[in-house]
Amino acid sequence: MIINELTSCEMCPHMCKVNRNNGKIGRCKSTDKIKIALVSLHKYEEPCISGGNGSGTVFFSNCNMSCIYCQNYEISQLGKGTEITIEKLADIFMTQQENGANNINLVTPTTYVYQIIEALKIAKNKRT
Repeated sequence: MIINELTSCEMCPHMCKVNRNNGKIGRCKSTDKIKIALVSLHKYEEPCISGGNGSGTVFFSNCNMSCIYCQNYEISQLGKGTEITIEKLADIFMTQQENGANNINLVTPTTYVYQIIEALKIAKNKRT
């Protein structure tokens, strides 16, 4: 799927205008592919968010901030993770719901906003 907004990326305040659809790497270290490092049902932290069942976390790889004290440095700056499709991300959202997650918690999603929107559309159509 070609996402037009990634042809001249202005996703973040750096506005690097790189063509991520051609596999070019933006200031955020991302291409047009979604890359995630971890999917989990996260319990016991931030009870007002995770509630009794837990928060369905999806940790996205790469970040546009480059914070030197980032607690997720290997994920955000070194790009640890696996590339997945938009359809797979939709399936992950649905699985989190099926596992009873109180919410879907997207960790460092900024560089993938357009892909996430498409995944949410797919997940919404799969709802029963």
